[in-house]
Amino acid sequence: MKKKIIQLLFLIVPFLCNAQEYIDLFSVNYGKSQKTTFENSSINTTISTFQTNLTLPVVLNEKYTVITGVNFSSYNLQLFPDSNNSHLYSTNLRAGLRISHSEHWSGIYLLLPKVASDYIHLSSDDFYFGGLALLKYKRNENFGYSVGLYGSNEAYGMSMVPIIGLYYHSPDKRFEMNFFMPNDADINYSLTDKTKIGVDFLGHGNSYKVTTDNIRSNYVENNSIDFSSYVQRSVFDKKILLRLKMGYSLNQFRVYPIDQKLDLQILALKFGDNRTKLFQDKSNTILFKMETIYRFDLSKVKK
Repeated sequence: MKKKIIQLLFLIVPFLCNAQEYIDLFSVNYGKSQKTTFENSSINTTISTFQTNLTLPVVLNEKYTVITGVNFSSYNLQLFPDSNNSHLYSTNLRAGLRISHSEHWSGIYLLLPKVASDYIHLSSDDFYFGGLALLKYKRNENFGYSVGLYGSNEAYGMSMVPIIGLYYHSPDKRFEMNFFMPNDADINYSLTDKTKIGVDFLGHGNSYKVTTDNIRSNYVENNSIDFSSYVQRSVFDKKILLRLKMGYSLNQFRVYPIDQKLDLQILALKFGDNRTKLFQDKSNTILFKMETIYRFDLSKVKK
């Protein structure tokens, strides 16, 4: 029975990473930025963020693995200079397959539906459908890369994001790089067996329909970037990772009329964008964040 469990665990690795021998099954983080200002205004607001992520793989056989999971995130901020704080929520589901195409190549194919808005008068209009196709090449235990495409309909229209991934872990296991661009990147170095220092990058891109005076008349487009340095300490036999982060956040929350959309967005390129911007909360601020990760280390099982 134990041997079978170990075999199943190792089948999970390729769809969660390129070459690393661990699985992040659950994570939760909370962050808060210093005061940010509105465009052409002296009024400011703080931005609080919360995010949690759960991954549940189901192994069918050596070739196919079902991928399931859910991600929930929220923002708390003032969208208009004279308004109360708004709460923006997003619940993202994941369902799909990881397919082993050959010894070195594998693919991930996901359906990514989500519900995103202020969750006031929640309806089918807050539902968006997305998908991801990703090809991964694992050269060895220390190096791999991936290419793919993500697409989703948003409150502002259709969005397409090309993806390039890269993973490297030094032979001595002290230095690690993990890139999944343009969404996130992480570089870290092990000072001791349980302590790491690192820097990371996280890009936020989402849209939310919001209610003003009990009417759905606008939506918010969020395109923000966080640059952070962190100290990580592992506890409970390295299963729990505790991170304390400090960095710089480039915040951008733009409010548009709900009936104005663009034709297509590919990364920062926007086609057919004739929208009227109502308000913009945009400034660069100091960011503080705490993060907890539950990680399963497969290298110990292998040994």
